[in-house]
Amino acid sequence: MAELMQLTSKRASALVAHIDGLPAMPAAAMRLLSAVGRNLDFTQIDAIVRSDEAIAARVLRIANSVIYNPRGTTVLLPEAVRRLGTRALVRIAMETEVGGLLAEGGRAYGMRRGDLSEASVGGAVAAGLIAKRVGADEGLCFAGALLRDVGKIVIDALAGPAALDALASRGEGMPFLDCEVEEFGADHSELGAALAVHWKLPTPMARLIRFHHTPPQDPIDPCCDVVHAADWVARFAGLGLGADGMLYPFDRGARERLGLTRSDLEPLVIAVLTETAAQRAATKLAFGRST
Repeated sequence: MAELMQLTSKRASALVAHIDGLPAMPAAAMRLLSAVGRNLDFTQIDAIVRSDEAIAARVLRIANSVIYNPRGTTVLLPEAVRRLGTRALVRIAMETEVGGLLAEGGRAYGMRRGDLSEASVGGAVAAGLIAKRVGADEGLCFAGALLRDVGKIVIDALAGPAALDALASRGEGMPFLDCEVEEFGADHSELGAALAVHWKLPTPMARLIRFHHTPPQDPIDPCCDVVHAADWVARFAGLGLGADGMLYPFDRGARERLGLTRSDLEPLVIAVLTETAAQRAATKLAFGRST
């Protein structure tokens, strides 16, 4: 608990504490996030999914969509869990339980509905691929990348729609985190970590949120490096580009530690665009909408 509290500043914690109407992290989503990195069997994952009717219904509908089930045979819940896998289940749980939290997020950055959630998924896809390449915890990196920009919903509550467009113009190319600190006293990564504390998320998850733009150098955390790189890949793919755009430098140390070259990054960008397009198509087929 002490380590968790050290991941966020008093200013960020105070800002989060004084915002009315912040949603709670629902129980089923908490159970899935807490299970990340543990070797749960499919029976245990199936039990988590079954504990929430909305998640179970969404899992079934997506697993029975044309994208995942081209033969059209009916897939029941245990097989749906196996077919979709842990990464997709975390995504489905987050989308279902948190509802429109990420879908409506990013308004202060000038984003449209769904932009932040799509960027979240794109970064998570990249994180999973990079983690597998370097031998980091794939599930933890995926989940951390999925939640990395959750602090932007706090900025939304503090700033109001499109308020950061003018701030970005005044910043004249300065790192956008500095613009946020100048305006609010904390940036969205600090605020995201404070929100993680508020939600009582596992410490490793809060750590990845806190350092997704500024991976620590001492001690080095491979998962922070992975999520940081994944965020950059998602941005380079054009996902979640609001008023902040590309105003976040790619940390040279993280890039060197991960051994990523330009020739490595280009296939990652293509993979992110391909999978997010497939996820978007699956959701549209299952629910008749894209987000």
